[in-house]
Amino acid sequence: MTDRYAFDPDAWTPAIAGLVAGAIGAIVAAIVGWTLTEFVFDQPHTYTNTLTVTIVAFVLGLVSGGLWGSLRASENGHRAFVWSMVGGFVVTIIAVLVADQSILNDLAPYAVSLTAIIFITLAFLTPLLSQVRTSPWVAAIPVLLAVGLGVGLFV
Repeated sequence: MTDRYAFDPDAWTPAIAGLVAGAIGAIVAAIVGWTLTEFVFDQPHTYTNTLTVTIVAFVLGLVSGGLWGSLRASENGHRAFVWSMVGGFVVTIIAVLVADQSILNDLAPYAVSLTAIIFITLAFLTPLLSQVRTSPWVAAIPVLLAVGLGVGLFV
């Protein structure tokens, strides 16, 4: 893959690509999170639920889209984007582990796996989806599915 960027007016904007990537990550993370709270762990806290996971994935997706939008035209934009996502993942894991040890007991086993799912999905799909050449209204499908799943599996 080359790091050369060529503007395509018909492709999705980075914000839409990030939001859709966040929605796909939210769908996977919501299913895994629901499975973890139902069958593996007791629910660690009242806010560790599929709706919260979906909202966080959407916010991180928009941040990812903004980051991709600012880096995509730069030299080595793909590499800088991936390393930025790795850095965000590491900072998030450190924050989860600190919170787990101080005020939020039993959060780490639940949050680390969902954080990995969301960040990996964003790192791979945001640049890929920014090349999609279809109507932006198609982006509403995974977003609505993620919202429905997040609300439907809300435990």
